[in-house]
Amino acid sequence: MRALVEGRGVKAFAVRFVACVVLVAACGKGGSSGPPAAYRFLPANPEVVVRLDLPRVRAWPHYEKVAAKALAGVDGVLAATKQQCGLDVIGEASSVILAKRGPLLAGDLTVIASGLAKDKVAGCLAKILAANTPVKLQLEDNLVQARIGDRPIASGAILPTGEVVLVARNGAGIEPAAWKTEVAQGAVAIPAWVAELDAEAPIAVRTSDETRTVIAKVTLGDPLVIGGRVISPNAEAAKRDEANLRAIASYLQNGDAGVARVEPVGTTTHADLTARGKQIDNLLAIAVPALFPAPAPVDATTAAPADPNAPPPDCSKLGPAVKAYLDQNLATSPPSRRAELEAQMAKLVPALQEAFIAQCTADRWAAAAIECHVTNATALARFERCRQTLPDDQRERLDKAVAAALTAAK
Repeated sequence: MRALVEGRGVKAFAVRFVACVVLVAACGKGGSSGPPAAYRFLPANPEVVVRLDLPRVRAWPHYEKVAAKALAGVDGVLAATKQQCGLDVIGEASSVILAKRGPLLAGDLTVIASGLAKDKVAGCLAKILAANTPVKLQLEDNLVQARIGDRPIASGAILPTGEVVLVARNGAGIEPAAWKTEVAQGAVAIPAWVAELDAEAPIAVRTSDETRTVIAKVTLGDPLVIGGRVISPNAEAAKRDEANLRAIASYLQNGDAGVARVEPVGTTTHADLTARGKQIDNLLAIAVPALFPAPAPVDATTAAPADPNAPPPDCSKLGPAVKAYLDQNLATSPPSRRAELEAQMAKLVPALQEAFIAQCTADRWAAAAIECHVTNATALARFERCRQTLPDDQRERLDKAVAAALTAAK
């Protein structure tokens, strides 16, 4: 459920939201010198930014190995889009940049992408408009509004330059008239932090909060090179960050996952890791499970009740698990956003508890699915993946119930 609260990854209900984001935001012409004009829509102070040069990412020999884990949770939606619309979102898009600040329900999110044929996207959007899904789209010329029920969640536009943008601010879309005016404004200053991203790297990342700013890039190939710098707010914090980087470097080198360098310069610590040949495999073996944890294993024999007359599952245990999960999300939220999120908890907690318990009871969830949520209540990434232990039809009904609960709790 962290996707519901912080927008991390694409889990539960947010799987469908993010899939629509990618679809809507990927029909530009692609390619330009310097930052695209659409970058003016990026938030001024994002916590997380990721920019991908997708053709170079897809050309990397290890891409399939990593993509299988990274896209877990949206792979079904992407496959359905390809089958129903003939649109391979990940395989055909040329570039994407995502910038996020704060939780999904109250934060800012911008996605900018290019590379897909506009006619293919338009045809697929028509099918989405007619589909019975939690996310509904409203189209007016080249402007898009995305809603869940009566709640606007994002606004998008295809710009005259061919660039495409989709934006959510304070957890919602922008009022249509105001969005139309903003899109028509033309040249507006691009945020200063954009210049910190390496424009030539296949993958560029920037994270920033009260404790540090991290700017990194990944050069794909053999060797694989990950490099960047950590900018700390003061000398004491810089020493801690340097120590953490040295510990990570030592761990990776001991695992024969590359050769690392750590070099402090004042309150900035420069670091890089170079992996060659087998070291790349070792690095991926260490890093991929940490970045994309798998759901708890499920015994196939427990996927459904063996006896239809057996006592119903103890779904009441999901109530405390959902609350513990949301409490953990609140505790780990950025301090600047915590009060805003805390104010929503009085409605959010009971609404999501009811959604989980009601679906569990109606569908007679397997004991393993319930225990997965209970056991991993405060292990946020694992809790989010527990929905994968449900059969497809049960998972879809849970997603719809969660989406309805979010709307009701707003």
